[in-house]
Amino acid sequence: MNINGKKGVDISSANGNVSIDKIKSAGYDFVMIRCGYGSDIASQDDSQFENNVKKCEAAGVPWGAYLYSYALNTDEAKSEARHVARLLKNKKPTMPVAFDMEDGDGYKARNGMPGDKTLVAICKTFLSEIKKMGYYPMLYSSLSWLNNQLNDKSLLTSYDIWVAQWSSSCGYKGSYGMWQYGGEVNYIDGNTIPGVGVIDKDKAYKDYPSIIKNGGYNNWKKSGARVLDTSGYTKGDKSTGVFALKELLMISKQLKITTQGMDQNNIFGDGTENAVNQVLKKGGYRQNGVAGNNFVKYLYGLIKAKL
Repeated sequence: MNINGKKGVDISSANGNVSIDKIKSAGYDFVMIRCGYGSDIASQDDSQFENNVKKCEAAGVPWGAYLYSYALNTDEAKSEARHVARLLKNKKPTMPVAFDMEDGDGYKARNGMPGDKTLVAICKTFLSEIKKMGYYPMLYSSLSWLNNQLNDKSLLTSYDIWVAQWSSSCGYKGSYGMWQYGGEVNYIDGNTIPGVGVIDKDKAYKDYPSIIKNGGYNNWKKSGARVLDTSGYTKGDKSTGVFALKELLMISKQLKITTQGMDQNNIFGDGTENAVNQVLKKGGYRQNGVAGNNFVKYLYGLIKAKL
């Protein structure tokens, strides 16, 4: 199942012994599961994590994991990364592994609240450690924190972003892979699921199961075909960068490198995805619909060879 554009939920022990079957039947196609919180201490594992993983896998629902951070420095961030790695050992999630950076219960404020540079360093440390371990990292935070405390270009452009903003539309101006659009407050489709209760709801903008499996992340073995990019422009993106990409793809059509036409605008739609996959197929790469830096370099080389 391609989950790009699909809705999902995120859950923890706060939701109790939640029914994944009822979540699936209500039309939600993926689940992000809290695995724990804070440093690598067994008592800080989420009491429902193992149970929730088993239920997702039994229902055939793609799942990922997130850890709520209490780190006040980078050493504690490393311990939190080890915490996640311990819980994910021998598991194969097909959704990202997210770092939940916020201060929902006031712990950070009560303990001196790290400065913005330290908060950014904590995020970078956890995410880089998780990536080195072979997992697909993602940063979860509120719109306010992303625009203020965590507003560091090298952080926000290096990892997939999961924006928390309970609104009718997402106001984040950067690139993001998921959006938590509702929880106790939900302006789109209500804050409950029948038989489940109040629950956080999300939307995905990338086909994470394909990206993760094909890229060999999260304990999956890489497939035979090489993956050119695991991040970059994908279906649903809208930006001047997409416009420039489409200009290159239209040139490639004129040079008979591809055959797919497309509208001249800044929207990455079905036609753009088809054209990207035609280029990837030509190079023997996995056709994952992702146009990143490597894709642009490869396509430029094909065009230059024709001129």
